[in-house]
Amino acid sequence: MLTLLTTLLATASADEATLQTAANYTLQPERSRLYVLVRYDRGALIPGHDHVVAASDFTGHVTWDPRVPSACDVAIRFPVSALQVDPGNARSWEGLEGTTSDADKSAIAKNMTGKHQLAASLFPDIAFQSTRCEPTENGAIVHGGLSIHGVDAPVKARMTIEADGDEIHARGSFTSDHAAWGLEPFTAMLGSLRNDDALKFVVYVRGQVR
Repeated sequence: MLTLLTTLLATASADEATLQTAANYTLQPERSRLYVLVRYDRGALIPGHDHVVAASDFTGHVTWDPRVPSACDVAIRFPVSALQVDPGNARSWEGLEGTTSDADKSAIAKNMTGKHQLAASLFPDIAFQSTRCEPTENGAIVHGGLSIHGVDAPVKARMTIEADGDEIHARGSFTSDHAAWGLEPFTAMLGSLRNDDALKFVVYVRGQVR
């Protein structure tokens, strides 16, 4: 009986140690969502449509230690060419009704990556690198630089983080505006149709220990 109790206690201690040890996780784009909600300007003369612009692929990692949340490290990168307009059921992620035709998706993507917007030929990548983390009750407020259009703008996201030493699941969001990256909202028809300045960024990522 004593031997059994000793074994159980030793196993429990080992499990606890595992859960409390820092781990490096490789993020899995096929199990994740990185997207921006782009809304049309409700004050414009001509009403438009809201769209979900999602990264179809990315690379990234998270270093997370539940004992020392402030020591977390997050890095994510993907090419501008990986951005897709309303892919699959993405509109449902934000409760948007209706669908977007392939022709409209193509036109929107062309405008979005063109020289007057993201200028993908000059600035081909989008990247985030954390600079510090503020511990919260169920995760952390992650501060860092989000590089878009050649401008590294400071952002912060309140993230809910669940990790067990094998897998990590983090979700959160933040808002910013076009001006943070030296951009202006897309406009057409002499400004009668235009996007809203505000942008909602959503992060929903999963990863496995590497």
